[in-house]
Amino acid sequence: MRILVAESNSTGRNQLTRMLELDGHEVWQATTWKELLAQFSEFQPDLVLLEPALSDVVGCCSATEIKRLRPDRFVPVILVTTISNSITLAQFLGSGADDFIEPPYNHLVLKAKIIGIERMADIYSRLEQFHDRTQQELRLAKHMFNSITQQKPKDTPYIQHWSLAAGHFSGDLLIFERTPGNSLHIMLGDFTGHGLAAAIGALPTSDTFFAMTKKGFGIGEIAAEINLKLHNLMPTGQFCAASLISITPQANRIEVWNGGLPAILLANEKYEVIHQLTSKKLPLGILDAKSFNSSTVTVTTENMCHAILHSDGLIEAENAQGDAFGDHGLAKAMGTASTGCCLMQHIKTEVISFLGGLEPHDDISLLTVNLGTLS
Repeated sequence: MRILVAESNSTGRNQLTRMLELDGHEVWQATTWKELLAQFSEFQPDLVLLEPALSDVVGCCSATEIKRLRPDRFVPVILVTTISNSITLAQFLGSGADDFIEPPYNHLVLKAKIIGIERMADIYSRLEQFHDRTQQELRLAKHMFNSITQQKPKDTPYIQHWSLAAGHFSGDLLIFERTPGNSLHIMLGDFTGHGLAAAIGALPTSDTFFAMTKKGFGIGEIAAEINLKLHNLMPTGQFCAASLISITPQANRIEVWNGGLPAILLANEKYEVIHQLTSKKLPLGILDAKSFNSSTVTVTTENMCHAILHSDGLIEAENAQGDAFGDHGLAKAMGTASTGCCLMQHIKTEVISFLGGLEPHDDISLLTVNLGTLS
């Protein structure tokens, strides 16, 4: 290891240096805080043996000051000082130091402490490697998800949507596409888990949705095919709660398949809920093909101006007091929306205000469709 010995007493400093060099370590010395900073910058040590009184700051903070010099890597600090009582020891170790050694220095004790520090450093190194790999996977998953969700018709001003991730990015999938007959197919999916696990399921789901929609298949058939693929692909316990809807403006009807997501709300121009299309089916990927129910529900959209879809993360969002936004929060938000406003934006504002700066426990997705302008 590269070890920096920072002690003002020449006898103790040289004694430590000899012991360390006998064990094959590369050792540098510092006698003042200014010298320590210069040596640390040039030497980039793996370990610092530090006399707390050497620092210009309060002694028990000196270990923390050293660690701030390299926030990107673990640099352990062993204090070389006489510990007069347990309170002093607790102050030193609680403020950033990793261990301590008292004079007169014992070679065997010093060697044992450094072996322990090396084990600790190895654990930190493994954690850093794991963190780097995880970040790389998250970047890949986010790129995959973004590529998927960007495959949408560009002429869709009547659709407003918003997502708020519980982690690095949202695992909810929101996609829509037109059929050859000009019906609009929309899918909101909430995958079990987050990150790469969710992205893996999103790939076959989105490919199937887009391909079958463009060929004119109905949402029941699309749901059945997605279910089959996820059932064969995903491990037990991984599934996708989803709502699929098909809107046909010229026929004034909306067709729905809902498996595991909250009810789809249909509201009039005053944002009063006229109809709720609740889930009566299991999420996609749980049942085999024979057990899967692909039947849909169709209702007319006469006097209905808005369709609202959302993931359960919206109603389960909790504030600092542990209260959930709930169905009542959504109803209140819709009830306070002024006629003609952007309903999605209004609900979004209410949810963010309710959270009060907290991150949600689960991904939040919200989509509103202005049925009155759909053509």
